[in-house]
Amino acid sequence: MNRIKQYFKAKRAKIYEKDYQFLLGFLNEKELEYFNKLPVYEKRHSLDVCYYLINKYGIEDQDLLKAALFHDIGKIKAKITLTKKVIGVILEKIPFLAKFLEKRIYFLKIYYNHPEYSTEICKEIGLNERVVDIVRHHHGRNPTDEDVIKLQEADKKN
Repeated sequence: MNRIKQYFKAKRAKIYEKDYQFLLGFLNEKELEYFNKLPVYEKRHSLDVCYYLINKYGIEDQDLLKAALFHDIGKIKAKITLTKKVIGVILEKIPFLAKFLEKRIYFLKIYYNHPEYSTEICKEIGLNERVVDIVRHHHGRNPTDEDVIKLQEADKKN
């Protein structure tokens, strides 16, 4: 049911003036340029993850908040439309098929391995090693880093 809600939220996704003001005050020019390469639904998701961390935990740590904004940036390596994302999510429920198709369909390779690509892009942008490390592990199993745990929670809730 949560995935269905996420789908309709993504379909209606918008970026508001207050979001642009937040981004302008928080990101430098190069970071903003990369953030704007995301499709609107991914921008909305990343902003919502960031806002969740601010509102639930009172997070002011620039590194964790930048990790929230850029945790899915690797998806820009393929034009992952909302429909393609839905295909990726459905195939995750059939792991053997997902693994088979991931080797043959480029957007699935990017989608399933986006933390690796996000890590590369964060380095390219010039984000610091702490941000890179949080992004690298945002889908890791059994994390011990408190920031990664908080990011995973925020990502799952949004």
